[in-house]
Amino acid sequence: MRYCRKWLPIACLCLLAMTACEEKDAKLASQKALLKAMELLEEGEMDKYYEYLDFGQELDSLTQAQIAKMWVMHQQINANAKGKAIATKVVKVDLLADSVAVVYYKIKYESGNEEVSANKMVRKDGKWRIRVRN
Repeated sequence: MRYCRKWLPIACLCLLAMTACEEKDAKLASQKALLKAMELLEEGEMDKYYEYLDFGQELDSLTQAQIAKMWVMHQQINANAKGKAIATKVVKVDLLADSVAVVYYKIKYESGNEEVSANKMVRKDGKWRIRVRN
């Protein structure tokens, strides 16, 4: 009994520390994935950008390609209307579950305008991706 009383608080503290580290790692990983996806979109590397998209339920490849093209067209229309993005800064990350996060970010455009936006991120197969549809 004495042994348990001595080591139980230490074990609890270790578990809490591990949980905090996992949460911090998940927030950082989702943030990095979003920034990389935005960079690929700006550079026009669509094939690589598509790898950072998640379409929710399983869809056939044709439907995925159509949705991805519409998503990119929407992003490009926004970019044409607002000008080229020159900086993207993550403002906050909310971890909703082990594999779901919302990343809030600010985009600064050449024109000087700024926009705050958010994307839901999901982790599938160990990779964080932008959720395109629910």
